[in-house]
Amino acid sequence: MRFRSTTILGVLALLIFSCSSSSENESGSEGNLLQEFHFEVLDSIKVDALEVLVALDYNPESDTYLLKQQREGIVYLVDSKGNILDQRDLGGEGPNQAGTFMEGQFAGSEGYVFKELSPTMDFHEYDSDFQKVKVHPGAAVGLNALVINYYRQTFDFLTLNGSPYLIGEEINGYEAGEIDGSKIGAEFYNRATSGFLLELNQDSLLRLNLFAEDWKARKDKNWIGSSLPSIAFDPKSQTAFTLPSKGNQLSIFNISPKGLELQESIVLVHPDREGAVVNPDQDMLTYPGFDDVRNLGEYQLVSFNTAMPEDVLSGIKAKAGEEYYRDPEFTQALETYRKERFILIKDGKQIGIINEGPEEGRINLGLPDGTVLVKAADGELERDYNLFYKMRLVVK
Repeated sequence: MRFRSTTILGVLALLIFSCSSSSENESGSEGNLLQEFHFEVLDSIKVDALEVLVALDYNPESDTYLLKQQREGIVYLVDSKGNILDQRDLGGEGPNQAGTFMEGQFAGSEGYVFKELSPTMDFHEYDSDFQKVKVHPGAAVGLNALVINYYRQTFDFLTLNGSPYLIGEEINGYEAGEIDGSKIGAEFYNRATSGFLLELNQDSLLRLNLFAEDWKARKDKNWIGSSLPSIAFDPKSQTAFTLPSKGNQLSIFNISPKGLELQESIVLVHPDREGAVVNPDQDMLTYPGFDDVRNLGEYQLVSFNTAMPEDVLSGIKAKAGEEYYRDPEFTQALETYRKERFILIKDGKQIGIINEGPEEGRINLGLPDGTVLVKAADGELERDYNLFYKMRLVVK
């Protein structure tokens, strides 16, 4: 089994940033792909909970947040003032529990859905009182890879023609033994169904290929590695955005019960990705690969980390051996070379870049009103509460 790990921070804060639509915030950004934005603090919120929490979802209709203990199955319903409205323990094997899970969503205004961490990745549906309604089959066909990331969701709830659906990505959604890029090359991009659309009333599962037909590696039949795409969903426009980890394209799709219909793909640019060369065998630490796309209402936010020089990584591996990742020199190299960067999209066009993440912490969740929730970095003093910051993006 292979693992793609993420840095685990110790204390939660929720950071809210908004991409204001005012002329002051976007002045000069249209037509300038590299217009630089930065994060600006607006306000803060405090939640009186000692446990380390992560944000799962936000419900704009009730103005409430769905939170979860980072390592346990206890979930919280919290209002926008930080007041805890409800708290339930859903982790475990009891009849009203969802096993081990890290992800969850509001199911509209009617309840909640949580994704179980299991070989099939089933979905547990609950009503508004956290009583289990049904278990829906997941899209996984085996546990060939495992992603541990407390700061992003891999599925969304949506309604199509009045019926409830889930749409998302599932890295175990295809037979990895049969669909193996090291054996079949670029044909992988035609056959790997790492996305899904699940109709909840009938448990009808449609598997999706998230590689756009015009994605350069697929179009050129050039194998550059699995490059499995991230996906984000905009409920207002019923639009999906897919982002392969390699290359430089973001693809935009219409969604219907029949699946995805490509609208267009756009080329993303950033000075720290210029000259990056892709190959199927490279260590992803030495390539500025995309790691996520988030929907923020009328905006989309693409993220990546800058590349570590190959000679630096090779030298550390030669010195430290197989457990090089435990070496202090490796930790220092990560801090020196792997810097967080962002690209901002609006109306299917790149409108700017962000050259550093918010100092207050790490982005956790995108919200429909142009805000995101981000977990705060550890402070000098240990907190006995969870802190939330309100922030927006403004032209630098």
